[in-house]
Amino acid sequence: MRAIALLTLLTAGCNDYNLQGSGDVGGKYNPPDLASKEQVDRITQVTIPAVDVLWVIDNSCSMEEEQRALRDNFSSFMQYFTGSGLDYHVGVVSTDMDNRQESGKLILDSARDSRYIDDTMSEEEAVSSFRDRALLGVNGSGTEAGLDAAMAALTTERYSTNDGFYRDEASLSIVVISDEPDQSDVSVNEFTTWIGGLKTEEEYTVSFSAIVGPDRSSCSTAERGTYYIEVATQLDGIIWPICEEDYSTVLEELGLRAAGLKQEFFLSLVPVEESIVVTVEDSDGVATPYAADTDWTYSRTRNSITFGEFTPLPLNVVDIRYEVLASTQGVVEEEVTETPE
Repeated sequence: MRAIALLTLLTAGCNDYNLQGSGDVGGKYNPPDLASKEQVDRITQVTIPAVDVLWVIDNSCSMEEEQRALRDNFSSFMQYFTGSGLDYHVGVVSTDMDNRQESGKLILDSARDSRYIDDTMSEEEAVSSFRDRALLGVNGSGTEAGLDAAMAALTTERYSTNDGFYRDEASLSIVVISDEPDQSDVSVNEFTTWIGGLKTEEEYTVSFSAIVGPDRSSCSTAERGTYYIEVATQLDGIIWPICEEDYSTVLEELGLRAAGLKQEFFLSLVPVEESIVVTVEDSDGVATPYAADTDWTYSRTRNSITFGEFTPLPLNVVDIRYEVLASTQGVVEEEVTETPE
């Protein structure tokens, strides 16, 4: 009896089971979606919220032509400020620290009773006011001290003659123009340490640029502005030879830099490089296309496009469309927009 029971149990354990279930049992091919996805990055060109621009102009006996060139081309600088919505101050001091009437004191526009240009002026008024200040004459001290003058303007004279010009909550841009080397008491290291510590918040920047003599071999009318060049190099500023006849180019570049306008725009995802299409919309919504290699270039290492000679104006929208590289596809948003905070 025990043998029969065991046989019955074993037989019961050999039942067939359908592990596939009912219905269609054929396999289905389910490949990944390899279709290219389009990404649209729309980036609004914005300026920094506020900036104070200090021009330090050599007024010694050899500077008449350079002062006139600066005066005659200053509209190239101001085009990025007036009407942009940027809160700006523009002031002028001389390199003369021997004359107590100057020594870091902002030059007065007596016709307007103002020590500096600001956004309450029209473009015509701003350019005219700077022109009046830029022609300082050529009777200043032969001991040019541009670094001392810049420091005095923002420290010694800050709350007296220059009251209201320099603001803690604004970026700072200093531009020196001189055909002689600096003879300040302050050293390059002392100056860069001081100026580098002026701004503690990331949104406010400091820059220093120099229109000076590069060396005798390429600029026989000016001595090398060694200290100015060293400061500009440390602060990633613009260095331009003072003997160049056309000042419009450097003034435009200085204006662009001071106003905080960008030429480089970063993509949110990695593109198929050949698919990138760039247009720029102006304030009226009119879109203008720009060509790769001719108008802009793409950097793989920075994943950005950089315009060449063209710079989008404030509130222009840079529209960048491209196919997302398949190996980097993830969750792709339809549009990414950067706008002022």
